[in-house]
Amino acid sequence: MPESIPVADDALLDREATLAMFTALTPDGLFDVARLANSLREARHGRRATFVDNLHVNPSNICVRACKFCDFAALPGEAHGYSLSEDGIFKTIETQQPTEVHIVGGLNYEWGYERSLGLVAELRRRFPGLHIKSFTAVEMHWFARIAKLELEEVLTAFVEAGMDGMPGGGAELFSERVREAHFKHKLGADEWLEVHERAHALGIPTNATMLYGFGESLAERIEHLFRLRELQARSGGFVSFIPLAMQYGVDSTRAIAPLENLAMVAMSRLVLDNFPHIKAYWPMIGTQTAATALGWGADDLDGTLGLEKIAHAAGAATPKQLAADEMRRLIETAGYEAIERDGAYRPVARARAA
Repeated sequence: MPESIPVADDALLDREATLAMFTALTPDGLFDVARLANSLREARHGRRATFVDNLHVNPSNICVRACKFCDFAALPGEAHGYSLSEDGIFKTIETQQPTEVHIVGGLNYEWGYERSLGLVAELRRRFPGLHIKSFTAVEMHWFARIAKLELEEVLTAFVEAGMDGMPGGGAELFSERVREAHFKHKLGADEWLEVHERAHALGIPTNATMLYGFGESLAERIEHLFRLRELQARSGGFVSFIPLAMQYGVDSTRAIAPLENLAMVAMSRLVLDNFPHIKAYWPMIGTQTAATALGWGADDLDGTLGLEKIAHAAGAATPKQLAADEMRRLIETAGYEAIERDGAYRPVARARAA
């Protein structure tokens, strides 16, 4: 792990206590929960809040799965499908010069195992100092299947090519009921968790996510968090958790309210007390709510993103990228010390723009 932070043996709350706490919340009680989550956040990180100058690279949106909630993906042959060239990816990185790349695509035979592995290897060769966070558990599992390799062989090959860690996407919600209704052909909870546990056993740090807003119950959200917490207690390999709010585009009647998003951040910090970092992901909850979430348990605003596609394909109304100085301004306006970091959460010294 990139930070020496002990993994707690005993949860602050159990499932029943968490459910009782968040079921019975009054407006005053909600702010009491926020204060408790913030006390845990400040005990670990003080008044510091971090961000990274990163670039989201989505080599292709073509995917052989058909998840009902995903507006980003295209089935093979659909008009809105695309595949980027390696040269185009390299040119974008050379232009933007990010500290970190976050690589996530679709399950696309044109961007299969060998080509994806080659992309990571060439990125490492061209950009030796770049932090490469690449491919979700869903993609790694698929690479192993199509290449007829053991998962450990695939993970080890990516590390040897230059991968520094894995993103946390593809978890969606650890509810078989929700999976059956919305993404029944995608990796299930047990398999997603197994990929991450096996990555951790190889020393690969990873992130974790939860996509909420399917119409799931509070108990289903809590179960997701506790399954993550239990794996972290065994492996210690998760670096951060990112709660992701479902996007409904122009249908504002279904949009998740800011207070609900803030409550999810607080719940995440309280339950995942053995996770080093909780992110407030501004593309999905908005910049103002994300900045406010720094007082509700979050300690990181993710990054500048560089033309984020997945949330915006679903209708997110947020900007597609933010300049580093705008990230600092958001954090400082919220009353925190802004620290630019690299992909391993180490501070990065960079002169401010005029």
